[in-house]
Amino acid sequence: MAYVPTVRGRRLAHEIRRIREAAGLSGEQAARLAGWDQSKISRMENARMRITSGEVMELCEIYTVTAEERTELVRLAREARRQGWWHPYRAVLKTGFTQFLGFEAEAATYRGYDAQVIPGLFQTGDYARAVLLGSRQVSSEEADRAVRVRLGRQARLTAGTSPLNVWQIVEEAALRRVVGGPAIMRAQLRRLLELGELANVSLQVLPFSAGVHAAIDGSFVLLTFDGYPDVLYLEHLMGCVYLEEPEETRRATLVFDHLRASALNTGDSANLIRDMTDSLV
Repeated sequence: MAYVPTVRGRRLAHEIRRIREAAGLSGEQAARLAGWDQSKISRMENARMRITSGEVMELCEIYTVTAEERTELVRLAREARRQGWWHPYRAVLKTGFTQFLGFEAEAATYRGYDAQVIPGLFQTGDYARAVLLGSRQVSSEEADRAVRVRLGRQARLTAGTSPLNVWQIVEEAALRRVVGGPAIMRAQLRRLLELGELANVSLQVLPFSAGVHAAIDGSFVLLTFDGYPDVLYLEHLMGCVYLEEPEETRRATLVFDHLRASALNTGDSANLIRDMTDSLV
């Protein structure tokens, strides 16, 4: 299976390149001193391969970095190689989604907009299973495994230390679409209200009355990190797209700010969700 770098893996690749450049060496010179092919240096610096702590130590020796910096780089290399809790479920995940889970697990802030369904980070098990089976993405057995992934993601919402800070905007249409029947939908809407009361979660509803808006082209998630550039995530029928160029993430930030202004505030959003819950029979 192709190597999928985590945020720490990408950060390590960036640091490996930085210390080479600080040493005044070209990629070709570094490869010659290490006794490697130049392509290996390139793959390391572009996060296209796993980097072992031994390889980090060898490069640190060549680049003559300080002992303190070497210790930090070795720590980063060890952390970058850890498999996420979702690793056993890769077979039932959409192509490219494992990379998103790696990003989400290390993100400080999550800003999302969803138009069609309630986002996975907020779904109950029954709702998630109904979505998966209704869209015919997976078999019944695969749906059960995929549901465990969606529920596992929610652990960061209530983590005792460093919980994920979430600002979620959901279209009114997604809330009114009855998925799995009234009972499942009522439970799902109640779950939304519960999560919206968390100190690290802000939930807004974009009402029908907002009309055409800044994100009319579709859903997205913008993740921000400590010490790493923002990542914009877009999902489509065949897979996922990740955008990291500053102009792309800045545009997404501007779009999200427009959505926040068009959406109901958190209090009015909660009241609307309660009304929807009571109306389900």
